[in-house]
Amino acid sequence: MTKIISALLIGYILIALEAIVPGGILGLLGFLSLLASAYFAHIEYGGWIIPSIVFLMGGLGGVILVFIQFKWLSGSKFGKKMFVHATSGKTINNEELSDLVGKTGITVTDHHPEGLVKIKSNTYDSFCQAGYICKGTKVEITKVDAFRLIVKPV
Repeated sequence: MTKIISALLIGYILIALEAIVPGGILGLLGFLSLLASAYFAHIEYGGWIIPSIVFLMGGLGGVILVFIQFKWLSGSKFGKKMFVHATSGKTINNEELSDLVGKTGITVTDHHPEGLVKIKSNTYDSFCQAGYICKGTKVEITKVDAFRLIVKPV
């Protein structure tokens, strides 16, 4: 029983961390941990009914955890720092963006690694190759990729 509960708890922790550290790996490991808990239930209790219940209830718990986490995280002080809450509000074609390569601008939001950058009086969606950069950092536009600017700190 201890192995089953431990595997479920590890799975829930990994699934919770997936919302903070996106990429899919932690979520996949959390899912595998839920599978492991069902396997441990099969070893301890035999048959397929108890392992199925453990897996389904564990999965339901994971879904509820993610739902609660995103509801809480989006409203928390920590979550507000993680998510971009502004948009540029307009679309621009790729040719206009290509003219900006080599110019500098200031980040309007933190980049995680995506955010907004202001060049002259216009705000653009951007992606930082270096990963995280703080709001107010001076950046250089290095290239254009899929209607967003690729930037690096200066």
